[in-house]
Amino acid sequence: MPTSKLRILCFGDSLTEGYSGWGSCFTPYSTKLKEMLRMAFPDVDVEIVTDGLSGDLVTGEGSFLTRMESHFAPRNPADYRPFNWAIVLGGTNDLGSNINPQQIFESLTQIWDLALSRKCKVLALTIPEIDSPAGRMKELLDYRRDELNQMIKTYKKPNYYTFDLHAAFPFYAISEADRERYWDDSIHFTPAGYDRMGNKIGVTFVNMLVREQSDNDRTPMGRKRRMFKDDEKVFEEEEDPAEPISAGLDKGYIVVRRRDLD
Repeated sequence: MPTSKLRILCFGDSLTEGYSGWGSCFTPYSTKLKEMLRMAFPDVDVEIVTDGLSGDLVTGEGSFLTRMESHFAPRNPADYRPFNWAIVLGGTNDLGSNINPQQIFESLTQIWDLALSRKCKVLALTIPEIDSPAGRMKELLDYRRDELNQMIKTYKKPNYYTFDLHAAFPFYAISEADRERYWDDSIHFTPAGYDRMGNKIGVTFVNMLVREQSDNDRTPMGRKRRMFKDDEKVFEEEEDPAEPISAGLDKGYIVVRRRDLD
């Protein structure tokens, strides 16, 4: 019987919806994320709501803010159900529409702040690379993405956190075989790619929750209660036979042992 509840909103565009195969297949990363959370916290009732809309914009005519309001400020207050966390990824389509990074960032802050105002923690994801032909347009797009990602990473508010998906899931810095396996087109991932995305987010997220619980478990005498039945359990990114993992944050994973937190 679950001893607690964890309710998460995974919010964004096609990369949250899990778009691939020209829209014939949807494999949201939240499926893998939920699997990992249940494995890490078997006594917690994990509920994930996935709200990804392919092609949506953060700015202008986009419906990001309206959709976020439906979760955190519904027209009928009785429909409101609190979330513990919101994982937000947006801006890819805005950059592709030549929207200024500062404008995209300001729209993102409205979305993050709406969740934060309802005592929901936010994990904001940076925007991953896309494949584009070499030249002036690619240089400009890369520059604007880097500028926006830097704003996302340096934004400061209580209960606001970031995960650098751009660094964890590159396009150009992997082998051709891995690009074939994980990337469906120049923007979207394959089903295996979305699972990999969920795995990378999940490892960081699990570690954040473990550290949060560790802090909460400290007693006035400086002692802690046990969190897991097996306190020596190691939780790390699943090993990919095509890409063996080695120790280091540059590979996009973290290993946590309870004793390391004491």
